Amino acid sequence: MNCPQHEEVSAYIDNMLAPAERQQFAAHAQACPLCRARMDDLLALRQAMRELPSPTLGFDLAARLGPQLNRGKARSRPARAFWIDWGAPGLAAAVSLAAGAWIGGMLIGGGVALAPPATMVRVFDPVPPGGLCAAAELCRTPKGLR
Repeated sequence: MNCPQHEEVSAYIDNMLAPAERQQFAAHAQACPLCRARMDDLLALRQAMRELPSPTLGFDLAARLGPQLNRGKARSRPARAFWIDWGAPGLAAAVSLAAGAWIGGMLIGGGVALAPPATMVRVFDPVPPGGLCAAAELCRTPKGLR
Protein backbone atom coordinates (compact mmCIF):
# COMPACT_ATOMS: atom_id res chain seq x y z
CA MET A 1 0.00 0.00 0.00
CA ASN A 2 1.23 3.48 -0.83
CA CYS A 3 1.36 6.02 1.95
CA PRO A 4 -1.95 7.88 2.22
CA GLN A 5 -2.26 11.60 1.63
CA HIS A 6 -2.26 14.13 4.45
CA GLU A 7 -6.07 14.41 4.35
CA GLU A 8 -6.47 10.67 4.93
CA VAL A 9 -4.06 10.72 7.90
CA SER A 10 -5.98 13.64 9.37
CA ALA A 11 -9.29 11.83 8.79
CA TYR A 12 -7.90 8.78 10.61
CA ILE A 13 -6.93 10.90 13.62
CA ASP A 14 -10.35 12.58 13.62
CA ASN A 15 -12.18 9.20 13.36
CA MET A 16 -13.73 10.22 10.04
CA LEU A 17 -12.76 7.12 8.02
CA ALA A 18 -15.11 4.24 7.34
CA PRO A 19 -14.41 1.18 9.53
CA ALA A 20 -12.83 -0.79 6.68
CA GLU A 21 -10.60 2.15 5.66
CA ARG A 22 -9.70 2.79 9.29
CA GLN A 23 -8.64 -0.81 9.80
CA GLN A 24 -6.60 -0.78 6.58
CA PHE A 25 -4.84 2.47 7.59
CA ALA A 26 -4.10 1.17 11.10
CA ALA A 27 -2.43 -1.90 9.64
CA HIS A 28 -0.38 0.29 7.30
CA ALA A 29 0.58 2.75 10.05
CA GLN A 30 2.02 -0.05 12.20
CA ALA A 31 4.50 -0.93 9.45
CA CYS A 32 5.23 2.58 8.07
CA PRO A 33 7.42 4.93 10.12
CA LEU A 34 6.64 7.86 7.80
CA CYS A 35 2.90 7.64 8.46
CA ARG A 36 3.49 7.24 12.21
CA ALA A 37 5.61 10.42 12.13
CA ARG A 38 2.83 12.27 10.29
CA MET A 39 0.30 11.08 12.86
CA ASP A 40 2.55 12.17 15.73
CA ASP A 41 2.97 15.62 14.13
CA LEU A 42 -0.78 16.04 13.67
CA LEU A 43 -1.51 14.88 17.22
CA ALA A 44 1.08 17.34 18.57
CA LEU A 45 -0.49 20.13 16.49
CA ARG A 46 -3.96 19.26 17.79
CA GLN A 47 -2.70 19.33 21.38
CA ALA A 48 -0.92 22.67 20.84
CA MET A 49 -4.11 24.18 19.39
CA ARG A 50 -6.14 23.00 22.40
CA GLU A 51 -3.64 24.58 24.79
CA LEU A 52 -3.94 28.03 23.18
CA PRO A 53 -5.78 30.55 25.35
CA SER A 54 -9.29 31.42 24.31
CA PRO A 55 -9.52 35.17 23.68
CA THR A 56 -12.19 37.14 25.49
CA LEU A 57 -13.73 40.33 24.17
CA GLY A 58 -14.42 41.93 27.50
CA PHE A 59 -17.97 42.81 26.44
CA ASP A 60 -21.03 41.05 25.14
CA LEU A 61 -21.01 41.46 21.37
CA ALA A 62 -24.49 39.96 20.96
CA ALA A 63 -25.97 42.52 23.37
CA ARG A 64 -24.38 45.37 21.42
CA LEU A 65 -25.34 44.18 17.94
CA GLY A 66 -28.74 42.68 18.78
CA PRO A 67 -30.76 45.94 18.68
CA GLN A 68 -29.10 47.01 15.42
CA LEU A 69 -29.86 43.66 13.81
CA ASN A 70 -33.47 43.73 14.98
CA ARG A 71 -33.91 47.26 13.64
CA GLY A 72 -32.66 46.13 10.24
CA LYS A 73 -35.32 43.39 10.15
CA ALA A 74 -38.11 45.84 10.91
CA ARG A 75 -37.20 48.09 7.99
CA SER A 76 -38.62 46.98 4.72
CA ARG A 77 -37.94 48.01 1.19
CA PRO A 78 -39.53 51.35 0.37
CA ALA A 79 -42.65 51.06 -1.72
CA ARG A 80 -42.15 51.97 -5.35
CA ALA A 81 -44.73 53.01 -7.86
CA PHE A 82 -46.15 50.36 -10.18
CA TRP A 83 -44.94 52.10 -13.31
CA ILE A 84 -41.32 52.09 -12.09
CA ASP A 85 -41.31 48.31 -11.70
CA TRP A 86 -43.21 47.56 -14.90
CA GLY A 87 -42.40 50.65 -16.96
CA ALA A 88 -40.13 49.29 -19.70
CA PRO A 89 -41.77 45.86 -20.09
CA GLY A 90 -45.22 47.41 -19.95
CA LEU A 91 -44.34 49.99 -22.57
CA ALA A 92 -42.89 47.31 -24.85
CA ALA A 93 -46.02 45.18 -24.47
CA ALA A 94 -48.30 48.15 -25.17
CA VAL A 95 -46.35 49.14 -28.29
CA SER A 96 -46.39 45.53 -29.53
CA LEU A 97 -50.14 45.26 -29.04
CA ALA A 98 -50.78 48.60 -30.71
CA ALA A 99 -48.56 47.71 -33.67
CA GLY A 100 -50.27 44.33 -34.03
CA ALA A 101 -53.71 45.92 -33.96
CA TRP A 102 -52.67 48.55 -36.49
CA ILE A 103 -51.13 46.03 -38.91
CA GLY A 104 -54.12 43.72 -38.50
CA GLY A 105 -56.46 46.60 -39.25
CA MET A 106 -54.45 47.51 -42.32
CA LEU A 107 -54.53 43.94 -43.65
CA ILE A 108 -58.26 43.54 -43.07
CA GLY A 109 -59.00 46.96 -44.52
CA GLY A 110 -60.52 48.52 -41.45
CA GLY A 111 -58.05 51.39 -41.28
CA VAL A 112 -56.83 54.05 -43.63
CA ALA A 113 -54.12 52.46 -45.73
CA LEU A 114 -51.64 54.06 -48.07
CA ALA A 115 -51.80 51.00 -50.32
CA PRO A 116 -54.61 48.51 -50.89
CA PRO A 117 -54.48 45.67 -48.35
CA ALA A 118 -53.98 43.07 -51.09
CA THR A 119 -50.66 44.60 -52.14
CA MET A 120 -49.51 44.66 -48.55
CA VAL A 121 -49.94 40.89 -48.44
CA ARG A 122 -47.46 40.63 -51.34
CA VAL A 123 -44.72 41.42 -48.83
CA PHE A 124 -45.13 37.88 -47.51
CA ASP A 125 -44.77 36.23 -50.96
CA PRO A 126 -41.89 33.77 -51.42
CA VAL A 127 -40.35 36.17 -53.96
CA PRO A 128 -40.36 39.79 -52.81
CA PRO A 129 -41.54 42.50 -55.20
CA GLY A 130 -38.76 43.27 -57.66
CA GLY A 131 -36.91 40.03 -56.84
CA LEU A 132 -35.68 37.52 -59.40
CA CYS A 133 -37.72 34.38 -59.89
CA ALA A 134 -36.03 31.07 -59.24
CA ALA A 135 -38.89 29.10 -60.76
CA ALA A 136 -41.68 30.10 -63.13
CA GLU A 137 -44.47 28.92 -60.83
CA LEU A 138 -43.28 31.29 -58.09
CA CYS A 139 -43.51 34.34 -60.34
CA ARG A 140 -47.12 33.92 -61.48
CA THR A 141 -49.22 36.57 -59.86
CA PRO A 142 -52.90 36.02 -59.13
CA LYS A 143 -55.36 37.91 -61.32
CA GLY A 144 -56.30 40.45 -58.62
CA LEU A 145 -52.73 41.47 -57.80
CA ARG A 146 -50.97 43.51 -60.48
